[in-house]
Amino acid sequence: MADHRRTSILGCLAADFLAALGLFTRLPLQWLEKHAAGVDLRRSVRVWPLTGGLIGALTACAMWLGYAVHLPPAVSAICAVMMQLLVTGGLHEDGLADSADGMVGGRTVERRLEIMRDSRIGSYGTLALCSVVALRCACIASLPVSCLFPSLILAGSLSRAAILLELKWGKPARQDGLASALFPLSSRPFAAALLTTLLLAVLLIPANEIITSFAAALLTTTLTHRFSIKKIGGFTGDILGAEAVLAELAVLVTLTSFNG
Repeated sequence: MADHRRTSILGCLAADFLAALGLFTRLPLQWLEKHAAGVDLRRSVRVWPLTGGLIGALTACAMWLGYAVHLPPAVSAICAVMMQLLVTGGLHEDGLADSADGMVGGRTVERRLEIMRDSRIGSYGTLALCSVVALRCACIASLPVSCLFPSLILAGSLSRAAILLELKWGKPARQDGLASALFPLSSRPFAAALLTTLLLAVLLIPANEIITSFAAALLTTTLTHRFSIKKIGGFTGDILGAEAVLAELAVLVTLTSFNG
């Protein structure tokens, strides 16, 4: 009985990771779907911070490889961020660009939501995207080699935890789409995700950096949450993506100030 229960728990965790990787990456995982039973996107939120940490670790690996072949830090950082964008498909960055175009460019709630659904990118989205990617590259290039993996893993983990905070605090701005399908967020997966993020932080970085990093991610998420409530009355999938990008960047800037 115990062995069966253990197998069931491991099977659920594997299915959750598959669901999270399918959402956050463009990795070719179709061949694994037949081996996964009980895939549940809502339940998978408990492993979202671990999935973000994995993406951060892959980015750190790319940066480390750049150093290994004697590329300058700036070139290595650009290559690492390009690899990250290939892995994720720029999912969150697309949300940031759409959010910038819609919430800054639109004059009414309806118009803002309409712009955010438009696949074309405008001037506000372009400026936001270029600024964020450039600052991410600069932060990664400034980190010492010894801090690459801890910093990028924690930044990736906290960026996905920021999405969960919005799902817990906010309400959907529209009743269709993936973001509304995840609402309301169940308490147990939410608590498990936050605990996982905290444990990763304790294992990876000093206590004073933990407090500052969490505060930076919380501040950016809170400000984005309040802005989206004011502009469109809630969150959309684009808002969730924007919050992930901004939280990740806030953590990287914070850790760069300690270690750069």
